[in-house]
Amino acid sequence: MILLTHERQWRGGETVVAFGMFDGVHEGHAQLMRKANELAALYDLKSVVYTFSSHPMATYAPDRVPPQLETRSEKIRSIAQLGIDAAVLRPFDRAYAAQSPEEFVQAFVSALHPKHVVIGFNYSFGKMGAGKAADMRRFGEQYGFETHVVDEVQIGGLPVSSTRVRAAVAQGNMEEAARLLGRPYAICGVIQRGKQLGSRLDFPTANLLWPKKKAIPPKGVYAARAYVDEAWYIAAVNVGTHPTAPGGPPTIEANLLDYDGGALYDRHMRLLLCSFVRSEKKFDSLEQLRAEVMKNREQVRAYFERDF
Repeated sequence: MILLTHERQWRGGETVVAFGMFDGVHEGHAQLMRKANELAALYDLKSVVYTFSSHPMATYAPDRVPPQLETRSEKIRSIAQLGIDAAVLRPFDRAYAAQSPEEFVQAFVSALHPKHVVIGFNYSFGKMGAGKAADMRRFGEQYGFETHVVDEVQIGGLPVSSTRVRAAVAQGNMEEAARLLGRPYAICGVIQRGKQLGSRLDFPTANLLWPKKKAIPPKGVYAARAYVDEAWYIAAVNVGTHPTAPGGPPTIEANLLDYDGGALYDRHMRLLLCSFVRSEKKFDSLEQLRAEVMKNREQVRAYFERDF
């Protein structure tokens, strides 16, 4: 997938463009992108996703920006996995936000040469979000593209939304988050050197730093899948209180159940949090902690041996 930071960087000819914030690429967003790919294949065009590199709220009210469901790199990965040809991750600033709806349309038309535009039913654009779906249709007639509006996507009788995904993550309902996202909630990063407590317990862990601004599930142990060194493992992952910064981002300690290799420091690891096992606990001795770790390992193994 081609990655651009401005629509004017596009050199690939005529396109189908899917627009949206795509805050955590969930099943509703995926529906837009699948529609863009469908039209691109039908008319021999390139599919382009047009989104932002940061949440628009960060420009006006940084303290009100909702927790991220995906980091920038995770968002790019999710878009690419849907088969999109190119993504524009446009910086959002006050000058950009001041464009009228028609100025916004003129800019992407001159750069991306769209023949088709795909938007959600509640998409808005231009200054103060003044442009709506009906306006995009009208501009399409004027500037030579057809507008396709994707209806609301529902799961479990309720609309799929980033707000709903965040609520599921905050509740530790990782199965619900996965249903809405179309995949398990993920954390990615480079493995860090920890305090070696896991090694003292004979259950070494691969530790990650919690990505800044990312939505945090409840503290505790999770059944997870870990991808590291081009292999998948099942893992018992502890999302815990940081010992030196109790109010800050949590620690992430992953015990890979069937890994028998050496230290994994400085390697990239991707964790998929599949199910909440238990809440965070305190222990009076290493023996109590070791017994609990063994119990959690068996619970995680049993979870993945279930017949889903």
